[in-house]
Amino acid sequence: MKRNAVVILAIALVALALALVVGCTSPAPAATGPAGPAGAPGATGVPGAPGAPGPAGPAGPAGPAGAPGKAAPVSPGPGLKAEISKVEIGADNKPVVTFKLTDGQGNLLKRADLDANSVRIAISKVVADKDSGLTRYEDYVTRVVSGTTYTWYTQTLPAVLKTATLQETNDRGGKLVDTDTGFTYTFTGTIPANYDKAATTVVGLQVTRNNSTERANATFAFVPAGGTPNVREVVKTEACNQCHDPLRVHGSRVDVAYCVLCHTERSFDTASGNTIDFKVMVHKIHRGANLQNVKAGKPYFLVSSNADFSKATFPQDIRNCTTCHQPGAKNADNWKAAPSRAACGSCHDDIDWATGKSTTGGKGHVGGPQTNDNTCKACHQPDSGKEFDASVVGAHTIPDASKQLRGVKFTLVDVKDTKPGQNPTVTFNIKDKDGKTIDPKEMWSLSLVMAGPTTDFTNSWSESLVTTPAVATKAKDAGSGNYTYTFSNTIPADAKGSFAIAAQGYISTTLKKADGSTLLAADGKTPYFARDAGYNPVFYFPVTDAKAVARRPIVDRADCNKCHQSIGARAGFSIHGGSRQNPDFCVFCHRVNAVDRTPAPGTPESISFEYMIHRIHTGEEATTPYVINGRVNYGEVVYPGNRANCAKCHLPNTNLLPLPATDLGITVGGTTRPPITSVCTGCHDSAPAKGHISLMTTADKTETCVVCHAEGRDTAVSKAHK
Repeated sequence: MKRNAVVILAIALVALALALVVGCTSPAPAATGPAGPAGAPGATGVPGAPGAPGPAGPAGPAGPAGAPGKAAPVSPGPGLKAEISKVEIGADNKPVVTFKLTDGQGNLLKRADLDANSVRIAISKVVADKDSGLTRYEDYVTRVVSGTTYTWYTQTLPAVLKTATLQETNDRGGKLVDTDTGFTYTFTGTIPANYDKAATTVVGLQVTRNNSTERANATFAFVPAGGTPNVREVVKTEACNQCHDPLRVHGSRVDVAYCVLCHTERSFDTASGNTIDFKVMVHKIHRGANLQNVKAGKPYFLVSSNADFSKATFPQDIRNCTTCHQPGAKNADNWKAAPSRAACGSCHDDIDWATGKSTTGGKGHVGGPQTNDNTCKACHQPDSGKEFDASVVGAHTIPDASKQLRGVKFTLVDVKDTKPGQNPTVTFNIKDKDGKTIDPKEMWSLSLVMAGPTTDFTNSWSESLVTTPAVATKAKDAGSGNYTYTFSNTIPADAKGSFAIAAQGYISTTLKKADGSTLLAADGKTPYFARDAGYNPVFYFPVTDAKAVARRPIVDRADCNKCHQSIGARAGFSIHGGSRQNPDFCVFCHRVNAVDRTPAPGTPESISFEYMIHRIHTGEEATTPYVINGRVNYGEVVYPGNRANCAKCHLPNTNLLPLPATDLGITVGGTTRPPITSVCTGCHDSAPAKGHISLMTTADKTETCVVCHAEGRDTAVSKAHK
């Protein structure tokens, strides 16, 4: 009896447990089957045990699903990206813009994550001139401005802009609403009731977060009446960022596609009266010191930006139009296919279009007065295929990159007799662009330069192979287009490691214009001699090493060329007349113990490459200007990017600590500075910085910089330079 009671209790507990489980998943109970037959009577006449339960009935219906769980909010990380998805213009003519903002990982941001009142939105339409076909932007949001007085250095001067005028701007202070997918922004002002519904219309957004340290722009093109928008895109931001790293103006404007919406031909700097139409303003800024009006004594400045661009210089030949107008932008060919008085006159700024004459005594406009842009293309076709003619490409031909040049290509074939105390013999050849041999005696200048050791150059020897241009050469004909030259300087008896040899030289050539006349120099009288210089090959050879060891590569010329187009060459950024183009060759002479030729008594200045380049690019941000030879002042150089971005110039990791043990410090006036100090003081030249460096260097010139600034440390160079 007790055993049966225990079994019954166990079954009851299991049934209760099952009922609880089923109840958790479905509130409807399962149907039960019919009861089983009665059990057999007990032996003592008491009723028998209940019969076995009948078969289970069908399961009851499932209960309703529980509510989905809500993900925990994600704290926004660094970064800011903007994307506009829709623009609607209702009957009240107040545009409503739908957009989203995310951090660098794609997490949605909310209003609380943004800087207060940082959302500003512009809206402009594309307008086409019915006669010339030229297009431009015209902003729907404007304000009336009047001329203002301004401070020029120490003088307060009256406004140049005498009358009130419209200026294009953006909408701010509108209704910003958080949504599940981003934001909506409703303009505080209205656009004109008669706005052009058939015009391509572009909306642009600017926004910041984290106290303006992170910023983003976005644009969205549409046609209000429906259809495919025809967006203007003359220059892409990526082209600007080759140098500007990254482009940032007015604190939060970082995208050219946004800038052009307000910088239209209707906008002016209220003090100077200078237009801030994008194509004019940007050309003038980059032409700077070379503007004809600036040369004539009239400065070019924008008070609204608190900037005088009269000393600005473009770090390459200004005729390299495709440096900015790069393929990839939809209207990249506008520079040659869409000439206009405004665009062309921005660089040729001394032309009075009403008279066709120059305001500074120059040539003026050969075609005479030009009252509109309708016939510009008649004379200035995009590209005639000829050089130095009236076509836009022909007129912008750089003489030192002319197709008429032979093209000089040096090849260093071999170097023999390379042991200490020997005079190296170099086998080389010179070819033109067609592969034909150029005899060394045809070169106006030709030198071979030897330097060593490659661990860090401390000596160099340059020897000229041309005695009189086009008359004689010290090179010997070795047959098959090759020549040999034996150095008069010997490799030092105590030399070790590996050395290097490089070639430099050029041919001077007169050029013909499209009409067959000789191209003249700037004086308009004497022939222009184009310098046809060859690129500098470097040949490494062993002195005591088993095989040649090249100098440690630190920079790539391609990175220099992002700003300088062709570093060293006269068609890019000319150095020493255009014949020194390879940074691996520059370090031959700009070695650790090289100093300038200071004409006045005093301590000479180091021109060691690693120190000099940092000092030049620090420019106006230096505490003390970098002056070499007592007269060349780099204190006004403006670096257009972020100098902390070492990777802009350096090959990966070559700027990090520790430096190789073979790196030597610079020597100036008989004193050698430790290697890390030599490099870092190129930028960090303030008294506190120098004091810190001195404090962290022991009396025997052991630098302890790696304790804090080596990789893996809290203040590693890679962390501090971002």
